[in-house]
Amino acid sequence: MKQRHSLLYSTLLLTLASMALRGVSIFFQVFLSGTIGAAGVGLLQLISTVSFFAMTIGTSGIRVGAMYLSAEEYGMRRPVGIRKAVQCCMRYGFTLSLLAGGALVFSADYLAQTWLKDIQAAASLRVVGVFLPVSCLWSVMDGYFTACSKIKQLVIVEFVDRGISIACTLCLLLTWAQQDVSRSCTSVVLGNSIGTSVGLCILFFLYRKDQRALGKNLPSPPMWKRLFRLCIPLALNDYLRSGLSTLEQFLIPRGLAKNGSSYESSMASYGTIHGMVFPILMFPSVVLFSLSDLLVPELASCRAENNSRRVYFLTDRCLKMGFLFACTVAGLMFCLASPLGQLFYHSELAGFYLRIFSPLVLILYMDAMVDGMHKGLGQQAYCVRYNTITSFLDVVFLFLLLPKWGIAGYFFTFTVSHAINFFLSMRRLLQVTKYSLSLAFPAKASACALLSGFLCHWIQQYILSAISCLLWIPIVFLLSFFLLLQICSALEQEDIQWLRTSLRPQKATR
Repeated sequence: MKQRHSLLYSTLLLTLASMALRGVSIFFQVFLSGTIGAAGVGLLQLISTVSFFAMTIGTSGIRVGAMYLSAEEYGMRRPVGIRKAVQCCMRYGFTLSLLAGGALVFSADYLAQTWLKDIQAAASLRVVGVFLPVSCLWSVMDGYFTACSKIKQLVIVEFVDRGISIACTLCLLLTWAQQDVSRSCTSVVLGNSIGTSVGLCILFFLYRKDQRALGKNLPSPPMWKRLFRLCIPLALNDYLRSGLSTLEQFLIPRGLAKNGSSYESSMASYGTIHGMVFPILMFPSVVLFSLSDLLVPELASCRAENNSRRVYFLTDRCLKMGFLFACTVAGLMFCLASPLGQLFYHSELAGFYLRIFSPLVLILYMDAMVDGMHKGLGQQAYCVRYNTITSFLDVVFLFLLLPKWGIAGYFFTFTVSHAINFFLSMRRLLQVTKYSLSLAFPAKASACALLSGFLCHWIQQYILSAISCLLWIPIVFLLSFFLLLQICSALEQEDIQWLRTSLRPQKATR
């Protein structure tokens, strides 16, 4: 008899692994900031932005396509259809990523000089182009293992991948880079690529092992039409959003420089926000990103089975628990901003930016989960529309406001565009699921988090050590927050009972 795990149980497993991996990444980012400085981290962030855009073109929505199609076939109990879906996705993704990678290799010098304004980035971009097909095939395998609930295997391989990546990167940094910014960036990119290659080989071996039991000459359902119908809207969405996002990232250091700063100091500010503050701010989001990933196959299966009651139930639980989690993180980030900035980067500026951006956790975290639900419900076309509108607003606002307002203009743009995107996405989710949203719960949870934050801020005046703050403030905040939730009856007994039962694996009869 096999054990079946609940959605929350699988989410926690994926979350623990993701948090461990992100924790290692944050400490590695601290090491990099001390090695190449804030300006070097800024250059590495721009290289990552170009890499992400190339990856977007190369994959063209294939990860979600592989996850969605595999989940549909898995829900219909058609293992041969899963094999056909993965094969089609691999052929589709490999072809596109080969073309995109080749284009990046040949245009690396031009992009480094014209867009990044630093020829030192050219070698890193060429490495990205060479290994782009490997990253694309990894995405397909990731989608398959997530859709088929093979989370443990995926987690183990991700740990191996990350361990090899860090080991190779450290080896290259210490023996070859030697404080050179160009070589340091190349070392990071090459180390990550080597780890991804090894991880892909392991995943493919596990996939082949799963498929051997199915036989070779079994009939399979048509797949290419379904794949194109799914991936083309996703690809258009990703192209537009990633292209505009890439343009945004280029506009930020240039706009800050026009505000009166030198290009080097503007790059340092950009590196501080995107390379230091955002990794800490988004670190706890692995909980909701893991849930978002698992919601895609779960909702796709429910949609294939026309199980509207299950969809309504998942919407209710995920929105409530997701908002509760976002309130907790926002309050803790606001209270611990200065100690975290000092502890990780010895920078008051990093702590200042972290405190400013912490309230936006409510929007960022919930938007990530709602997007995952849209993908599972087949609402990709609407995501294209909303993301295009808000990304276009981003570019316009950054172009107009950064030269005049500097960082304040960036914060205003970031807040407005993400708020509009979340509002539109949330409205569409409520229409599709027929879920009746009550504002009582978010209002109570926000008020409880605000009061707990004020209490911790008052207590913090009497704690001088950053380490003491990191030890005592989370305890005080969590105790006061959940006590206030109980007092105002924000959490119902049904919600608490659901949490308890979901954390335990359940046995299935068959």
